[in-house]
Amino acid sequence: MAAVTPSTVTRVNLGSANLVIAQFTSVSDTDTWASGIGAVAAQWSQTNGNPATQTSAGSASTFSSGTVTFYPGENSLACTWFGIIE
Repeated sequence: MAAVTPSTVTRVNLGSANLVIAQFTSVSDTDTWASGIGAVAAQWSQTNGNPATQTSAGSASTFSSGTVTFYPGENSLACTWFGIIE
């Protein structure tokens, strides 16, 4: 487990909610990001790997008390996290 920092964070206004998009150059199993976000209505992540060379597929993440924890199918892949804040 290591602390990771996004290369970019974008916040998009969706009316009564905001979409936060955080891009990471590399995440591995149980890496964490201290987002500073209080709560999310929904969150998800996707790895940005080459499906032709990946040995495992998929990506998961959890959100708890402002911290995002990543569970990619393969270590050291680029990843994008999405969170909806109401």
